[in-house]
Amino acid sequence: MLSFKFDKTYFIHFTNKSIWTSDIQIMYEDKIRTVIETKFLGLFIHNNLSWKTHVECIKSKLSSAFYSKQSVILYVSLNTLHMIYYSYFHSVIANGLLFWWHSSESTKFIRLQKKVIRIMMGCSQRKLYFNLGILPLPSQYILSLLLLVRRNKNQFLVKSEI
Repeated sequence: MLSFKFDKTYFIHFTNKSIWTSDIQIMYEDKIRTVIETKFLGLFIHNNLSWKTHVECIKSKLSSAFYSKQSVILYVSLNTLHMIYYSYFHSVIANGLLFWWHSSESTKFIRLQKKVIRIMMGCSQRKLYFNLGILPLPSQYILSLLLLVRRNKNQFLVKSEI
């Protein structure tokens, strides 16, 4: 008794970047569409697993977060700026970080995070992250990986089992 919402049901065939041949046909009364990219759980997934569309979407969201932070910096306290950072910037960056971090575009986000934090602090110190208690993006990625391993530790072999 499985039912589909055909206006929201898509078929995506994952392929190699250099080869695009799709001879697979999924049909049910011509209602299931084949797409090359789709949004799934907030992530834009391309059929060749390129994260370019997702990264572009994140960039536009972060640009608006950057603007909002710049416009209120003179009027709010550091605690409020900290909350704004986590609600606008961190929440967008953390979504799917494990998947898209190895994209060639990720270095742009490191620079943007530094820029946002410098605006929050009003200076360009080296220990900005430590003073605010915010992890730099590479460290945030490592923490996400460690948390994934910890939550799924029964899925991994331990050294004595190998």
